[in-house]
Amino acid sequence: MSQLTVTEKEHWKERISRRIDKAIEAVYAEQPSLRSRIAEAAQSDALKSLGLLELQRQLEKLAEAEKCTAKQKESAQKQMLAIVKGINVDELPSYSYYSSAFQEVTAAVNRRQAIHEEELLARDPHGKRILKLRLEKDELLDTVWLATSSKQIKELWQSVAQLLKEEPTELQTQALRIEPVESD
Repeated sequence: MSQLTVTEKEHWKERISRRIDKAIEAVYAEQPSLRSRIAEAAQSDALKSLGLLELQRQLEKLAEAEKCTAKQKESAQKQMLAIVKGINVDELPSYSYYSSAFQEVTAAVNRRQAIHEEELLARDPHGKRILKLRLEKDELLDTVWLATSSKQIKELWQSVAQLLKEEPTELQTQALRIEPVESD
């Protein structure tokens, strides 16, 4: 039996990765509110830890007021346009636009939110399972290579892990136990 090619190893990494994604989704399916609960709490924690919570609340109040003003403005503009075109207001299409003025702030909050999301998941029993599955997925390429590597590579991997005081994942532990295939 010959060893796997890089393409074949990548294929198996992708296949296993999809199975892990399904397992993560199954955990979320068991706890339907977990994803939104974690996301909301992580965003709130991110805003607090960045010192942006009060400003965010101000922005939300302003956005609500802006929304009311925008609706009034749009209504007046539609009425004017309808009069000019000589048609009914209901026959006009609606227009909207997206402003990206706060992209940097949004990016900072998203980065911090991801950190808090992991902390929150780590405190939840179902979240711990999700984190474990994500770690397996992140380490999957190394795991596939370990499963198909020679004894020397496996020993080197274990030595490096000991030196760095890192524990192998559950799948890596199993991959290290697989007997190497002799080359043709």
